[in-house]
Amino acid sequence: MVTDWITNKIKSGITDIIADYITAFPILIGVSIGVYALCSMFSKSFAKLAVIIVFGYGLLVVIF
Repeated sequence: MVTDWITNKIKSGITDIIADYITAFPILIGVSIGVYALCSMFSKSFAKLAVIIVFGYGLLVVIF
C-alpha cells in the first residue's frame, strides 16, 4: 500500500517534469541559438559546450 503510493508520486512527478521541459523546449532552442552565435565568435568547441550547458541549466530550472 505504501509502496504503491510512493511509486504513484514518483510517476506523476516525472510526467510533470517531462511536460514542463517540453513546454520550455522552444525557449531553450531560441536561447541556445543566441548563445551559440555569441560563443562561436570565440571558439566553435566552446559554443557547443555552451549549448549543452544551456539545456542542462534549463533542465535544472524545470526540476527545481
